[in-house]
Amino acid sequence: MIKRGNFEHVTFKVTFSYLVNAKSKSHALMMADFNFNEDNIILDRVQLVNENGITRLLKVDRVESVQWTTVDSSDYSNQFKVVGQIHLALSIDSITEHQTENFWKSTYRLPHSVLLDKTVWVIPTKDEPAFTQVISQSMELSIDSRDSKDLTRAG
Repeated sequence: MIKRGNFEHVTFKVTFSYLVNAKSKSHALMMADFNFNEDNIILDRVQLVNENGITRLLKVDRVESVQWTTVDSSDYSNQFKVVGQIHLALSIDSITEHQTENFWKSTYRLPHSVLLDKTVWVIPTKDEPAFTQVISQSMELSIDSRDSKDLTRAG
């Protein structure tokens, strides 16, 4: 017999930078939006890790939005660093309230890179993977879509 638990919904917000080859800042913004938007991101799961190294896999229900905020020139010709924010609707299956409580006692975040002390997030898209560097991340828990609370704000 399979028991169905309550589903808890989490809004995961990540601010990240993305390098784009373009002729100008406005062209870089258009290229970032063309290459990386709600329609061509292919995410079904997100792996998060806590400070003890315990990983959790959360289901991506939908990409709520991708918004581009700034564009800066890089050190290389015709390459720009575009900064944006992605909002993901995630869900976890909580069998019991006790298990859920233990799950959220820790702060979960995207894992750091093995080589650098930075978080590099490779996001699959329909064309090619998008290599991004995470600037900040936060999560908000929403149980039954009525109650919500901030869970974590990490850089």
